[in-house]
Amino acid sequence: MRLVVLGIVALAVLGWAESPIRGPIHINSVEDLLGLASGFGTVASPFVLEELRVDAAGEPFGILIANVHAPLVIRNIEVYGATVAAIRLQNVQNLHIENAVVYGSLTGVLLSGSKDVALRNITVKNCADGIRVMFSEGVVIEGVSVAKAEVGIWFQGVRLSRVMNSVIAECSLGLLFELESRGNVVARNSFLKNRIHAQSDGGNQFDDGECGNFWEGFVAKEGEAYVIGADFDRFPLLSPP
Repeated sequence: MRLVVLGIVALAVLGWAESPIRGPIHINSVEDLLGLASGFGTVASPFVLEELRVDAAGEPFGILIANVHAPLVIRNIEVYGATVAAIRLQNVQNLHIENAVVYGSLTGVLLSGSKDVALRNITVKNCADGIRVMFSEGVVIEGVSVAKAEVGIWFQGVRLSRVMNSVIAECSLGLLFELESRGNVVARNSFLKNRIHAQSDGGNQFDDGECGNFWEGFVAKEGEAYVIGADFDRFPLLSPP
């Protein structure tokens, strides 16, 4: 649960926690970023949206980003109160979200039809689904904390992505791979107090070749793997990483 604590502490310490609360942000093209974001949308100078507190106030999305392929960084944000998703990402590339707290929405982060997206240091709480990724490729989820969701992290038709150094706790189902999700790597995570830690229909890797994950309640004998549906963790950890 260490990451949950760190996320909450970050809200209290960083200056953006005192930023004024604003309504939903909808970005449907690169042109919508002009005048709103800093930077130039290049690799050397990506667009940057930062230090935002967004109350969706019952609207479908708190932050919606669609049809943006230019490099974009969203960081130091708090988003809540959405009926569909606090953060909705659709048909985006080269996008990084870091240092975020999302809560009180049907889904924390909903991502679809996208490529090369990174979600780092994000705390998701009080959402029915934590992070849901659909028909995307090259998604990195790292340093994330998801707690008390129906499904913590949900991959549908997702390939060549990874979940690393994260905590999935107190969910009905911690991690779900389905609809031909293949070639994904899950390693160095802690699965704590979930009713079911993970399910996979095959073709995914639950260790990085050296370290697997900590599965609370599983006491491995030497050389024993942890089975996840059609996949398995060859190197389950004895304690949270």
